[in-house]
Amino acid sequence: MSNSTFALMMYPSGDEKARQNVAAGAIITMTIFGIACIALRIYTRALIVRNMGKEDWTMIAAAILTITFAIQLLVAVKEFKLGYSGMSLSMEQAVAGSKLGLSAIVVYKSIVTLIKASILMIYLRLSVTKTFEWLCKGSIYLLFTYQAIVIIIVPLECIPLRKAWDFSGTVPGHCINTAVFYYITSAFHILMDVWILLLPYKLIFSIPRPTREKFAVYAVFGLGAFSTICAVIRFHFLIVSLNSMDPYYDSLGVNVWSVIEVNVGIICASMPTLRPLLSRAQRVRTRHALKMSEQSDKPSTPWSSKRGGLLQVKEMFITLGTVTAGTFKSTRDSVYDVEQWRDEKPPPVPPKDMKTLRLSYPDMAHRKF
Repeated sequence: MSNSTFALMMYPSGDEKARQNVAAGAIITMTIFGIACIALRIYTRALIVRNMGKEDWTMIAAAILTITFAIQLLVAVKEFKLGYSGMSLSMEQAVAGSKLGLSAIVVYKSIVTLIKASILMIYLRLSVTKTFEWLCKGSIYLLFTYQAIVIIIVPLECIPLRKAWDFSGTVPGHCINTAVFYYITSAFHILMDVWILLLPYKLIFSIPRPTREKFAVYAVFGLGAFSTICAVIRFHFLIVSLNSMDPYYDSLGVNVWSVIEVNVGIICASMPTLRPLLSRAQRVRTRHALKMSEQSDKPSTPWSSKRGGLLQVKEMFITLGTVTAGTFKSTRDSVYDVEQWRDEKPPPVPPKDMKTLRLSYPDMAHRKF
């Protein structure tokens, strides 16, 4: 009995091809949505707001890798039969698919890292206290350190590396427990998602605004929860794939959900930056907020730094569209006193120059001129 015949006995006729077509459609569609969202973001920041930040350049790098990742998976689907039973693959297809899979893992992990780093860079613009700033920077350093470790370990998971695609068992050497490694890396990124969602909680809810507006701002930051949900679903398919008797067949799900996860993450991280695209007034407020964040990076006295941070957080509420500039007022019981916003108001218009009249007699002081 041939391998193809055995595969047909395991799965219904046409099932593998249908799964491939659905997977290819999902990969292309999600990548188009993600790249389109980044294109709108760059258009908004570069041409409308005219302020490109580090977080935008980081997202551009993520976009380039996202396109690369989509191409890798489409090649795996069309050329190396990703999603087909391993019994129906030739040895050449299995080896080539395994090699491509290792490079796709590095690209996927890099995209996830860049997306999270971009979000944390936005948080840095809103850092009021040194503690919050250190937490953001520490999280970024942790992400890139972990990514460097992943890049090193993946090509060294087997020594020699060709043992990773040695299906005959003739290549001497040893491999690490790849299942445990992939569980750890996936769990790490899910935990980082939760950490990033919780990080601005104290900052947002310490601002003297109505609870409804606080939740509105937190909901904007909380869009990343959708990406976290996708990561959890992907983790489920990862477990299925690593414990499958036919991993080539079952690996299709984890790969498709990898594409969905990164593109949902891109969309969620970019949506808050697109408001100036729809509102002229929002463009002015966003420009002001971004300039303020840049000025806060300059050396200053402790008071001016704190005050600049407070003004910046106020602009965060305005920029995210939860309130308007005219409605932002401090409450009487707030720790943020009205005096802290006083310098924002324009100075009073000086009176027009009047010709001084010299009064010759005391009673002329009561005359009207």
